[in-house]
Amino acid sequence: MTSDNKSDKSHFMLGDLRLEPDYSGALYAPDFETLIVADLHFEKASTLYQKTGSAYPPFDTHDTLLRLGDAIDRQQPKRLILLGDTWHDEFGFARMQSADHKMIQELIKRTETVFVSGNHDESVTGSGGPAMIFEIKLGEVVLRHEPLEDTNRYQISGHFHPVAKLIQKGRMIRRRCFFVSDKQCIIPAMGALSGGLNCLDPVYNRFMSHENRRVILLGHNRLFHLGMKTLLPDR
Repeated sequence: MTSDNKSDKSHFMLGDLRLEPDYSGALYAPDFETLIVADLHFEKASTLYQKTGSAYPPFDTHDTLLRLGDAIDRQQPKRLILLGDTWHDEFGFARMQSADHKMIQELIKRTETVFVSGNHDESVTGSGGPAMIFEIKLGEVVLRHEPLEDTNRYQISGHFHPVAKLIQKGRMIRRRCFFVSDKQCIIPAMGALSGGLNCLDPVYNRFMSHENRRVILLGHNRLFHLGMKTLLPDR
């Protein structure tokens, strides 16, 4: 398992687009000075409380905002693309605490911010949230929440919350990761309460080319580059 610490500029190419993964789960495109983030799922805890009465502490939004702010501080982008499921449901924007509302407003004022709609938040605009678009392109790469079922197109997406599972030094590890092939990159969820789908799950075959598949695992202040042969299924 090879690693890159936070001072390294680990990068890969997707078509004509140079991309630098950040250990927060964000992805930076330096030629466009653009930071790409997926699946923040603000207000997931309050959604679960309303639907099931769960007792998750209602601090997931604030914690996720801190992660996003740290990534912006490191990369200093001119543009921020939020790649869908920014809120966990269409009324999440309205339920945010005033301090969190203020925090997200301060963050998006620092950049040009583009909101891409996801399956969880596609109706947020109607409940007072920001305007959203369906997809955007950087060079020849399409950015959208859920990838097209076209493994020949260059795409960056979220939606699946990819995670990788392996044994390292006798310990079982299951962590969020970037899932990358020659033509696709699926970004990990940044949301504090977001789960994940194992990179060995066959559902990825519908959306992702097999050529040169690998993962970039999120560690504490660093990244780890792994081949597929080291990974384990969830069952």
